Amino acid sequence: MTKNEQNIIQFENISKYFGGVRALHEVSFGIPRGEIHALVGENGAGKSTLIRICGGVFPPDGGTIYFDGQETSFSAVEESMQTGISIVHQEIPICPHLTAAENIFLGRNLPRRRGLIDWKEVNRRTRALFDELHVDIEPTALASRLSVAEQQTVVIAQALSQESRLLIMDEPTSALNKEETERLFTILRGLRRQGITIIYVSHRMEEVFELADRVTVLRDGEYVGTRPVQEVAPDDVVQMMVGRQVDDFFPKVFHEPDPSALLSVRTLSVPGIFDDISFDLHGGEVLGLVGLQGSGASDVLQALYGQHDNLSGTIMIRGKEMHFKSSLDALKHGIAYVPSDRQNDGLFEHMNVRDNGGLLMLRRLARTLGWISLGRLGQRVNGLVDEYNIITSSIQANINSLSGGNQQKVVIARALSTEPLIVLLNDPTRGIDVGAKAEVHHILNELTGQGCGVIFVSSEMPEVLEMSDRLLVMYRGKTRAQLAHDEADHERVMRLATGADVAETGAANDTVTS
Repeated sequence: MTKNEQNIIQFENISKYFGGVRALHEVSFGIPRGEIHALVGENGAGKSTLIRICGGVFPPDGGTIYFDGQETSFSAVEESMQTGISIVHQEIPICPHLTAAENIFLGRNLPRRRGLIDWKEVNRRTRALFDELHVDIEPTALASRLSVAEQQTVVIAQALSQESRLLIMDEPTSALNKEETERLFTILRGLRRQGITIIYVSHRMEEVFELADRVTVLRDGEYVGTRPVQEVAPDDVVQMMVGRQVDDFFPKVFHEPDPSALLSVRTLSVPGIFDDISFDLHGGEVLGLVGLQGSGASDVLQALYGQHDNLSGTIMIRGKEMHFKSSLDALKHGIAYVPSDRQNDGLFEHMNVRDNGGLLMLRRLARTLGWISLGRLGQRVNGLVDEYNIITSSIQANINSLSGGNQQKVVIARALSTEPLIVLLNDPTRGIDVGAKAEVHHILNELTGQGCGVIFVSSEMPEVLEMSDRLLVMYRGKTRAQLAHDEADHERVMRLATGADVAETGAANDTVTS
């Protein structure tokens, strides 16, 4: 591959290995200047490794990088930034106790006046950056009081202040709602008009096709191809990502549910969050809870898992009333929970795969005086690794060495190691690739086939519509409808979830049943 002066960055035969595991193998492609270029692939495809090489986190084991026409190598993050590359990570690196302006100029030579830092000038420069991005954020606002979208904007402004020519966005919308996502897209399009090149990493095909000029696909650490988005369909890109046809992404298997209710919930309420929620869950079925951000759907799952105070109403399992004072109480009564935020709520990042995956087995494996046989624990966790197809070099590997999809499978495997009756899945496929999503969907089918009852919340409407036997639609903390699978078309559910039907009828407290 010859050097192309039209490319802002060009990779030639980039390879990287970690302890004998291949992360990248002779990856070669270029990204033209001044475009939004999507980088996609399954978890473990090599995207994060390539980003970190660009960011100076570690060097490649082989190959050459050209940036702005010059052969380049980075031995530190600072070198990458000084060259003109900035990365906005999925987990936003921000200091919550500093102001927006202080975060933007952190670690920089600040303007001074009479030997003292000129904070008025710092705030003026920050305001100019925000004006350039067409956002209204106070430079003196504490970062901890900003929304996730605003914090992300602060990091983008920081990149602008460093005169970055290449901005890499890693899953930037994973924690944003639709309005915030549209605002981010407006910012990114504005940066493109200024001639800044953007690498946009995302698992969401609809975003790729709405925003990007071209899309590059990696698979198993290798380059698959680059296509203009106008010349391909989403299914074509997904097939490039996974190397197979895409017909089986929602492999829903319908089972005959048990006639008697496994879980009965009546008038469940948490003041200010949700109110008067009632439903039954049967063994062998998936009940989808559908609602936009703030609807209370995720909070219902947390309440069922003993994570909400001030809870009122009745929870019954197989006709017996339950009172959960903690998550441990819920676990003891056969309830398992998979949180939506695996990094903050699901994983212990300094622990290995064995210790993360085996946490809920410890009570059962404990011997006299609480001793745990690490051999038995390792054997059990190895069984989970095989059962759930978790890709790892060993169970001794740090959990952060796994791809996002495999980390999520560790969280799911740990929850299911308790052999639960009821499984609460809170957006279990958030931030993972289409292949890993399909594996989660197969797990759903296996659970219901074994007679478990599953309550499923997802931020992706097609997923929850396809994988649920019944749906409970929520709006502003209240139930709007209970629908059978065949009745739940996308338009109808969205009208209920957004309150469009309420606006037309004024029947805010009526529940639609079918």
